[in-house]
Amino acid sequence: MGLRLYSGAVEDFETEPGVFEVQYQDGVYIPELELWLDPHRTRDRAFVSHAHADHFARHDRVLCSRPTFDFLHARFGLERERAVVLEFGRRYRFRREYELRLYPAGHIFGSAQLHVTRCMDGATLLYTGDFKLREGLSAEKIDFAQAGTLIMETTFGLPHFRFPDSDQVLAQVVKFCREGIEAGETPVLAGYSLGKAQEILMALRGEDMPVMLHRSVHAMTEVYAMLQPACPPFRLLNTAACAGHVVIVPPSAIRSQAIRGIRPQRSAVLTGWAMQAGARFRYQVDQAFPLSDHADYLDLLRYVEMVRPRRVWTLHGYASEFSRDLRERGYEAWTLLREDQMDLPLELGKDNPPGFSGGPVLSRAPCPFAEFVDVCERIGSTTGIAKKADILSTYFLTLSEANLQRAANYLTGRPIPGRDERLTMQVGWALVRKALLQVSGMTEGRFRELSFSQNEPGRTAYLALQGCTRPRATSLLEIARFFRNLKEARGPLAKVELLADRLRFLHPLEAKVLVQILMGDLCLGLKDGLVEEAMARAFRQPVEEVRRAHMLLGDLGMAALFAKRNRLAEAELSYFTPVHCMLASAEDSADSIWKRLGPAGGRGRAKGAHGDWVWLEEKHDGIRVQLHRREDRVSLYSRDLRLLDAQFPEVVETARTGFEHDVILDGELIAFSEGRKLSFLDLQTRLGRRRMEGDLFLGQAAPVQFVAFDVLCVDGIQLLDEPLWLRRQVLESLALPQGFVCIGRWLASGPRDIEEAFRAARRNGNEGLIAKDPESVYNPGRRGKSWLKLKRVLASLDVVVVKVEPGRGKRRHVFSDYTFAVRDDDSGELVTLGKAFTGLSDEEVENLTEHFREHTLNEQCRLRSVQPNVVLEVAFDTIRPSRRHRSGLVLRFPRIRAVRRDKTLRDIDTLQTARKLAGLTW
Repeated sequence: MGLRLYSGAVEDFETEPGVFEVQYQDGVYIPELELWLDPHRTRDRAFVSHAHADHFARHDRVLCSRPTFDFLHARFGLERERAVVLEFGRRYRFRREYELRLYPAGHIFGSAQLHVTRCMDGATLLYTGDFKLREGLSAEKIDFAQAGTLIMETTFGLPHFRFPDSDQVLAQVVKFCREGIEAGETPVLAGYSLGKAQEILMALRGEDMPVMLHRSVHAMTEVYAMLQPACPPFRLLNTAACAGHVVIVPPSAIRSQAIRGIRPQRSAVLTGWAMQAGARFRYQVDQAFPLSDHADYLDLLRYVEMVRPRRVWTLHGYASEFSRDLRERGYEAWTLLREDQMDLPLELGKDNPPGFSGGPVLSRAPCPFAEFVDVCERIGSTTGIAKKADILSTYFLTLSEANLQRAANYLTGRPIPGRDERLTMQVGWALVRKALLQVSGMTEGRFRELSFSQNEPGRTAYLALQGCTRPRATSLLEIARFFRNLKEARGPLAKVELLADRLRFLHPLEAKVLVQILMGDLCLGLKDGLVEEAMARAFRQPVEEVRRAHMLLGDLGMAALFAKRNRLAEAELSYFTPVHCMLASAEDSADSIWKRLGPAGGRGRAKGAHGDWVWLEEKHDGIRVQLHRREDRVSLYSRDLRLLDAQFPEVVETARTGFEHDVILDGELIAFSEGRKLSFLDLQTRLGRRRMEGDLFLGQAAPVQFVAFDVLCVDGIQLLDEPLWLRRQVLESLALPQGFVCIGRWLASGPRDIEEAFRAARRNGNEGLIAKDPESVYNPGRRGKSWLKLKRVLASLDVVVVKVEPGRGKRRHVFSDYTFAVRDDDSGELVTLGKAFTGLSDEEVENLTEHFREHTLNEQCRLRSVQPNVVLEVAFDTIRPSRRHRSGLVLRFPRIRAVRRDKTLRDIDTLQTARKLAGLTW
């Protein structure tokens, strides 16, 4: 490569007149040197900062430190003739015009920073690769030189990544191991085969605890021991003879069958990501220690201050956030991986940011999808609803109308706008997994380990695609076209090919977000309400009007467009865009309902009646549905806006042929046969089915009746803002087809009438009563005080947890879904009667997760059977018969009231008690 030792002086960078041009083309590239820096793909000439796999490829010529060559030779078979080995601290002349020098990076043993000086004008460049300032036990202490251009990694570039003292962490690790051995357990520590594993080994030196190493760790440590004489003794892992030893394994092996077979054991992972909540659940270990080979946030800042660069380029991790942070501190700093869109003018190259010292901003065109991804990353790292809304509102103001519509929907996990289920993508995790395997080239086993360790599709995609894609600029329009093509593709094979082709040209972070959109959850803590609030802030509109427009339009992107154009008042209800049902607030007595809706409350005066009355309807035990009928098309929607056409085809067909008008009805589907109402159990037989075509006995097996109690639209005339008494008149004027009825209505003149009506409703097999204000308008999705429900209040049950599984969203790494049981006094067995997943705080769930991990009986995929030693007090609305549970019962709407640590298995309630509460006899 034309290198030779050089002993000339190096000028201080303050006198240099120029800087280096830096490009990113699937790797960092210095054009004037024709030199790549840690590229993922094979190049003709490359500097390799250290021997981790994600920094090495089989280049024609490799520039590296001597220890790094030894590791690369042992690990990847790098031949000596293809390597140019440099010693730390020596100066080498390169092509006459440049001087090169390596400095220890402190990351792992042999890791190096590359310092370049342009002899002609004294311009300097420093490239760090991975580095850390904290002095470790197994790597050289970091050294550096000042430079005008700094290219630095920023893996932990957020303010909350502030690592504790490494010596204290390692002391905790030693204590963890010693306590385990004294308790007769085998400590299993997970750390990277090269770097973290040797750091752990050095920390155990002199502690009189023998060490066994996994084969991949053992291979690297043999090389390390030749380079570092102070390395303590170690042995190759023998799982049959590892008792009394500390076992060190790579993180990918922690869940392997061989390692799990070590019993008894206590496991721990050592990683900087242990700073994030739930780390031990994500890695599925007993403990997570925050030990990192990388610089934390404060050290990243301190490093920049010491190097004193004129321009900073950031790489890896939170590169965009850290570069933004540096700009706020007065540095010229940009990320090489993605556009800094939020901080650059819309037309790059015409008006550079203030203080810009020349040279290219980036070597590729503006990339709106990358900008969208940057915003997602910022939101994900931000705590507090107000701050998230501020980021979003600022972002919305930068978008064109078309991109505003797209971004608004993508932020809430909707690849295709609208609520109609006919627009679903029919893309699940199995299909995404096949596409990721195709692009990454991973084996099924390695991918399975990775997926289990993350338990989140987007993060899995991000890690699987590291170094496997060729990123290029992608617009939101291209993403929208891709989603549409993916939806229209016929068959899973065609969908896999389309998805794989798209992933190949996305940055791994962009692929992560794309997969999260497809899976319906960006895992950012964003709900529709927060996005609506951000829209209201951005376009200075009342948030209630934004929410109402979204409710009526069924399209968050369209609501954003209406808000931007100041046309929210024009949003209208439309056919086949279901709205959330108006809900009733609970009251516990007839007196409270009378006080709220009777004459004393100034409400509830029945239209056209003599005296003061409260309007009452029975509360049926069925399925709340919304029916849309227009010309020859009919659809049924559940209260959570799911399509129910396939479950109740006879209702759809009757509505199609039996109505004389186009209507939108609100009502309840109940099981009904031979002139009487059946139980909810009879209706449940219909709910689990997706397709009913060809089921000749469906109608006879579970016939239903549509009980209509409100009408929202007739022949295109909207009635949402009309009073209930008028909507009732319109409903009663409709000719309802067979199988459709209008709900009964009573007028009560006092609390006694309400109580008597409640008892009558219970005798009729209904849940209770709904009391309504006749003057009330229809407020979709609202639980106001215009409608009140009176239901029988049941005592809670004390139950025991018998099965657990991970939750979703932020609780995907903890066990938050609990199947519970009561005791059958006749047999003495535990019998299940439901599942609950609401009511506990995050802290309570994390504590229970640790408990359930220690008391697992067996594990099947996500579901674990656990020892029955956690008692919960569970509240519920009703108890109904059910064939799904061994008890023959099910709790409807269960919610956890408390963890009863004062009770044991002997104190739980019985099946006989549950039967009595249900009013059932056997």
